[in-house]
Amino acid sequence: MINEKQTPISLWSLFWNFFLIGSYSFGGYMALISMVRKELVEKKKKLNDEQILDGVSLASILPGPVAVNAVVYYGFILSGIKGSIVSFIGILLPTFFLVTGFSMYYFSTEAHTNLDLHISFVIPVVVAVIAHVGIRMARKQFRLYSQGIIALLAFVVAVVAPNVFFLIGMIVFGGVTGYFLYKNPESGSNRTKFKPSFFNKSELKTLIIAITSVILVILFLAFISNQTKISLYLVSVFSGMSLTLFGGGYVIIPIMEQAIVGDLGWLTIDQFNAAISISQITPGPIMTSVTFIGYKMAGIPGAIIATLAIFLPSSLLMIMLSHFQQKIKHLSYIDAVMKGMRSVVVGLIFSGAFVIGASHFSLDLIPWIIFLIALLLFMFTKTHPALIILVTLLLSFI
Repeated sequence: MINEKQTPISLWSLFWNFFLIGSYSFGGYMALISMVRKELVEKKKKLNDEQILDGVSLASILPGPVAVNAVVYYGFILSGIKGSIVSFIGILLPTFFLVTGFSMYYFSTEAHTNLDLHISFVIPVVVAVIAHVGIRMARKQFRLYSQGIIALLAFVVAVVAPNVFFLIGMIVFGGVTGYFLYKNPESGSNRTKFKPSFFNKSELKTLIIAITSVILVILFLAFISNQTKISLYLVSVFSGMSLTLFGGGYVIIPIMEQAIVGDLGWLTIDQFNAAISISQITPGPIMTSVTFIGYKMAGIPGAIIATLAIFLPSSLLMIMLSHFQQKIKHLSYIDAVMKGMRSVVVGLIFSGAFVIGASHFSLDLIPWIIFLIALLLFMFTKTHPALIILVTLLLSFI
């Protein structure tokens, strides 16, 4: 799966890299993707910008959490199915531990954490990371004015009409436009080289073992929780959301509120808001709010079950799509389609920085100063984002 110009990476290193990224990626899926690029493209040189953009493009047209789906794609192209599995575990473990810890504290004391103020100091750094990644990608990717126009259009749509259907439509629009603008007619003969194929025996065996193991783990956890019926209900509800809802966490949240608070009555509205707040003040995907819900319903086993149920089904779809994409990516018209989609993703990256900044920055000079200092450090030094995040967090307590 790995490009010949890129150095291979061990499964342990892959796990550890994503574990670290998952430990300091505040600010939503675009921030997490930006941290992945910082670590695995700029620093480790294990991936390239095209692969980062392709992962976001494919994850955006699939149901479920975008960030985790993209990480599964990166793991797949680096180390196949095993790479997807260890990347999936690595990116989720840090936030799972943190959300579970906060959940235990919340339900033992009914306390409402007041970390929002401190996290607000981190947000400008996150915006700087996203903006810098957008700038670097635009410089490397854009060779034609049409690519910049596509990116600008995607930016405007994402800011003015942040609707999941519009965003998916923009990804599709970018692919169709790319097909007509960037296809090389002289390479049309390579279409005959594609031969559809499923996973080989080794990959299929790994996938079957992994799925079987997860099923057995869920059944075991359901049994030891003494809440077997509720545990299996958690699987049913959250796996259904994982496979049917598009657009990531912020799109799923209102639907989840209606289901969890209104229809099922598992949480009160205050508890649901606490779940969302905890997922926002911890690094990683916002959909780890289901960990809070699972803990409330069936303790730690329930937390594990709910987390697996919301992230795993869509990740399996991503593994299948990744396999297929790797088989056909050499075709000229596929490369043209992906080129158009990459332009859209660059626009979405800039929109991510704008939207997050607009919702958190104010007339106060402090976030602007932090943002500008962080952006300058990223542009002219090799300072790691985790270091700046740590420093700003420490300063927020002063």
